[in-house]
Amino acid sequence: MGDLGQINFMDFDVRTQSDLQKAVKGSNVVVNLIGREMETKNFTFEDVHVDAAKRIAEACAEAGVSKFVHVSALGAHEDAPSKYFRTKAAGEKAIKEIFPDVTIVRPAVIYGWEDRFFNRMAQASKGLPFLPIVDGGETKYQPVHVCDVSSAIMAIVKSNTKGQVYELAGPDVFTLKELYELMFETIRDYPNTLMVPSSIANMVVSQYEWIANKLPFPTPFPIAHGSFTSDAVKSLQADYVAEGNFPGFEELGIEPRKVDGLNIDYLRAYRAGGYDFGNVAPKTAASTQL
Repeated sequence: MGDLGQINFMDFDVRTQSDLQKAVKGSNVVVNLIGREMETKNFTFEDVHVDAAKRIAEACAEAGVSKFVHVSALGAHEDAPSKYFRTKAAGEKAIKEIFPDVTIVRPAVIYGWEDRFFNRMAQASKGLPFLPIVDGGETKYQPVHVCDVSSAIMAIVKSNTKGQVYELAGPDVFTLKELYELMFETIRDYPNTLMVPSSIANMVVSQYEWIANKLPFPTPFPIAHGSFTSDAVKSLQADYVAEGNFPGFEELGIEPRKVDGLNIDYLRAYRAGGYDFGNVAPKTAASTQL
């Protein structure tokens, strides 16, 4: 990171170009980590993934930044079923037109100590009567640890390459159902899931979204990517694994860690009765079919 006095935090508004120009002034490397997992009345996906990204790219170009790294998402595609991923792809395209040498990083779903993936699953398992799994939980993911992603970004920053697209995915592919089972096994609790067809899920979330849009704050829910929205349900129609057509960890000399053991040890905090206790759960469990 940096020693005392080498890290400065700056307030800025992504909709104000002068703020962005001030933020990148004097920088030779800029890494854009700004993203949004759900829309609110203040910021839409286009506002964050496309418009804000364009402004940052413009500020970098004007400031003469030598290397610009833009963090997108694995699954970003103009034909993606989810608006989240379509706008991620649109943001990539818009940035390339402004800053052709941009390096794009597409991480898979990220897990780690304060993630919004496994943590939200575990939190919901403690507060809800059941965890809904849409369409059998067959969507495939390739989770990647946050430390591996940060190491990859640092390797990219230090390298002499520009204009590349990197796919950062973990070593193993899981279905969403398998990830739920892994979470329950780790927290030593009995899997309590409910299989829900996407048609019913969409009907439920449409009512939830209507209420959520009336509230002055976001209300995330662990259905997919941490958001209980119709767009999150749509995202489950596609898989999120590396295509293999772009460089990744191997080219950066990094061996990504597996989703097990100490890498998900933080979930032990959700065990009933204490960190070393919990209810011993079977590795497999039947789910209720709706």
